Amino acid sequence: MIEQKGQLFFDPEVTGLSKKAIGEMVKEKNEALYPIALNHFLSVVPEIENLQPGDMQWLKMEYTVPYFIDLCFRAKNNVYGIIFAQTKENNLYFPLDLDISIRICKENDIIPCILVFDEELNISYLEDDKWGLISASALLINQKIEAVIPDKAQCSENFKAMGKWEELNNAVMAYVQDLYEKHEITDLLYQSYPGVDPAVCWMDKEGVFNWMMVRTMKDGEEEPSFDPYVIEKLNSTEGKGHLCKALLSNPNTNGVLPRGEGVDIKMVIEDL
Repeated sequence: MIEQKGQLFFDPEVTGLSKKAIGEMVKEKNEALYPIALNHFLSVVPEIENLQPGDMQWLKMEYTVPYFIDLCFRAKNNVYGIIFAQTKENNLYFPLDLDISIRICKENDIIPCILVFDEELNISYLEDDKWGLISASALLINQKIEAVIPDKAQCSENFKAMGKWEELNNAVMAYVQDLYEKHEITDLLYQSYPGVDPAVCWMDKEGVFNWMMVRTMKDGEEEPSFDPYVIEKLNSTEGKGHLCKALLSNPNTNGVLPRGEGVDIKMVIEDL
């Protein structure tokens, strides 16, 4: 991975971020927790009667900066955002602001959950529950430990549309996959925090730094715009700039993206 060149641009009042918060995320990386958590969930799903492996789809599996959730998966029609917490001296420690994470999750129809690791990096389980997830909202608001169990009645096959973060994340990951597979670019960074630019940065084959802002739209929506101020600031990095408008569609619907179904992505990219 490359180091971030230039500056991430965002409105602190809208995103709830600060340079200090991003610094904490970088410092706390928690990279060792990701494979532990992923192996845990992959072992749980085959044992659940109401949830088959095909009902579960990972939307975020890796460490990116900035972030409001560490991991994210869809179980049938619900999306669950997982926030890592660690027990330190009998207290729960989060390297991010929990109320901001909960707010962004709710704005994007994501159920915010907490996965707790002890000081030896073992997952702390709840009694009679294989998932080990607790409600972030119940903990923050009521200081209560409530289990979140995706295979219970709250998880169904009824229609739900993707949230805006899912749309953005789809577009960002599609472009990252294109860079990696078609252009063999491995020196890159990406993130899908709402309201933060750029979304993707990479070093091309000539050793030149590139950055890209990504906006999404669906059929029938107005074309998205890009903030000229942010473009000007990003141009000061002296790298190559790119503006991507991604049209997301589903062949079976018009202007709606059902959760759990495929998405067609058409990208119009302006090179600056």
